[in-house]
Amino acid sequence: MRFTVTIQLNQSEIPKDRSRIFLSLIKFWMEKENPELFYKLYGSKATIRKNFTYSLFLGKCNFKRETIEIPNKQIVLNLSCYDLELGIHIYNALLKGKNHSYFYKDISMCITNIKLQKEKLISTDVAFFQTMSPCVVREHNEETNRDWFYSLSESKGQQLFLQNLQIQIVDTFPEAKDEVQAMEIRVLKNKEVKVKHYGIEVLANICELEIKAKSYILDYLSKAGIGSLKSTGFGMMKVK
Repeated sequence: MRFTVTIQLNQSEIPKDRSRIFLSLIKFWMEKENPELFYKLYGSKATIRKNFTYSLFLGKCNFKRETIEIPNKQIVLNLSCYDLELGIHIYNALLKGKNHSYFYKDISMCITNIKLQKEKLISTDVAFFQTMSPCVVREHNEETNRDWFYSLSESKGQQLFLQNLQIQIVDTFPEAKDEVQAMEIRVLKNKEVKVKHYGIEVLANICELEIKAKSYILDYLSKAGIGSLKSTGFGMMKVK
């Protein structure tokens, strides 16, 4: 399930650390519409994989030192969800917030339009993807609780990216444990970017990928998102 959400702001500048702002909008209306689902996803201490992803289209904007200037005060949030039931819940939650203002500190966000988008069907064992939001390759050290981020232009980053994807897929499809070993990923284009995220600068990748895998796995990746932090504004893809 894929849809776009048009959001009108009350001011023309927002912080570069923008992911938390728009995730808070999603979480606010989700809690209003479905408290039980909200608690399942965000209320418990256990980390639950969320099979949705989103990206932000800022239009003609100007990146400054600490802020982003958006002259028309309008942002389009693109959201994709693999789980249809979850997608419907999020859609209904945001629909409930239509024409109502939600404040994040001094920033007011008002949903003015929600529109379902047509999804491309993947029926082959190879697909070409292009990022709609930067893709993150993260290595987490449980002993030190530190994160390291890698570029997809480097072999280390590509190897870790494949490993992380295999874990992500098996977490959703336990029966795919053997099939993911045959996955192949080729980075066709990549541009490294640094994105402010919850107070730190994250190395991320704007890229084009060729992925070979079973068609149902490719379909899952196209809808759920790819890579680390994919449910916080990273890793949304479109099929080329």
